[in-house]
Amino acid sequence: MSDHPAQVAAWLAATATFLVTALKVLAELRQSREQRQAELRWKQAEAGKALNDEMQTDERAWPAMQMLDSDQRTFNVGEDVRLTVTQADIRAALDPGTESTAVVEFIRDCFDTWFYFLAMLDHYIDTGLIRPEDVAYPTEYYVPLLARHRLQVDKYLAHYGLSKVQGYLRRHPEWGQTDGAAA
Repeated sequence: MSDHPAQVAAWLAATATFLVTALKVLAELRQSREQRQAELRWKQAEAGKALNDEMQTDERAWPAMQMLDSDQRTFNVGEDVRLTVTQADIRAALDPGTESTAVVEFIRDCFDTWFYFLAMLDHYIDTGLIRPEDVAYPTEYYVPLLARHRLQVDKYLAHYGLSKVQGYLRRHPEWGQTDGAAA
């Protein structure tokens, strides 16, 4: 009978050791999960920054954004070739029914490239590769400027089936607050 208290003590010691070990393992698992989440978040932010950097250095996407930011701007489009673009030119170019001219083609090429980036942003947000806050700048500035041309943009995007661009624009409250009739 004297073995019974020793056996109980051994069982209690083993149970205590098991509980301490289990708690330690759970804490390490939690810490590991938190570390993986932090690494994922960092990778998401890096991917968003890389996309933004690429968009802002693209020879066509960046001019589209510059056009929106100016009432009139002149662009060098080739050796000794300069085109001046106005807000009226943008509205005309984004109307699918407008006939092609050098200015219209340049504007459409620029906006098609920028729209490609916006579609990529929407896709990557949908798939979780990036978060909206990772790419908020500079689009949070340019989407309201684009919204001045909402009527033409909506027609253009619908005409060319650019639903991912429409999806990205709808993420911005400013896009829904205008009908595009202004400017």
